[in-house]
Amino acid sequence: MVLCPVCGTEYIDTFPEFCSVCSWDLTSDTTFLSTAEIYQRKEEAKLNWARQMWKFVQDQKNQNIHNNTISLPFAQVDEVNHNQNFNGDLKRQLDKLQAQLDRAAMERFQLHSQLEWVLYRLEQLNPEILTDTLYRIEENLSAMATPEAPMSEVGIDYNPLINLLAAGKWRKADELTWELLLEVTLREDEGWLQLVDIENFPCTDLLTIDWLWEYYSNGLFGLNVQQRIWESVSGQYGDFCDRVGWRDGENWKYYDELSFNLQAPEGHLPVIIWRRRACYGVGKMMAAETFVAFISRLIICSGSS
Repeated sequence: MVLCPVCGTEYIDTFPEFCSVCSWDLTSDTTFLSTAEIYQRKEEAKLNWARQMWKFVQDQKNQNIHNNTISLPFAQVDEVNHNQNFNGDLKRQLDKLQAQLDRAAMERFQLHSQLEWVLYRLEQLNPEILTDTLYRIEENLSAMATPEAPMSEVGIDYNPLINLLAAGKWRKADELTWELLLEVTLREDEGWLQLVDIENFPCTDLLTIDWLWEYYSNGLFGLNVQQRIWESVSGQYGDFCDRVGWRDGENWKYYDELSFNLQAPEGHLPVIIWRRRACYGVGKMMAAETFVAFISRLIICSGSS
């Protein structure tokens, strides 16, 4: 037999988790005896509070019943009968709300007790171990800090390019990269690069452009990526274009046919050696010549950085 410690309801054949009358957690009495002494005291205090709440609720109900039994003058019988029906419905609703409030109060008290128990257990943790763990977490987070990109030798602002790359606007980023190449070499009016421009291209700026493309594409795009593919095909421009997706069989792709997304082949971007079609160069140099010049400059700059 199980006896509810709050309202006294007996359970002979069944052992419910919560009392069907007052909603008290009947499992708490069997579990808190094996816990720490401080938790036992809190459970006892909670039980005493619940008993007082139950007694208060019952006293209020008895008082309401007593008040409702007071007789009234005979002349008011019809009105009283009507009011009693209305009051009966209202009282049932109020009793239901009161029961919900009582249950919520008990649940809130139980949650508060559980929180106190968690705080108590946290206080038992070894502070040295906790401090060491937090220190190691901070070290790991510091080691994951994003590295800073190199600067520019000629005062170029790369923030617009960074914003486009970070937003995944790959076509606009590619178009801006070409504009920056012309701006660095002061060739905006001509719209194309000479061999001497590439051979003297500022190393810091070339490495900056390469770093930004590789970083924001997670290693999919960039000049270093293109250099590695170029070397893997032994410097054969046609095979290189096949690998990076600039040629499909005998079809040399136009700029509008490129894939400006992260599903593109490795090394697909940036396009710095042609603008209209992959088989053509820009200006007086063929695309393959321009690419060899850029790769040679990149190797020199990487070795001196």
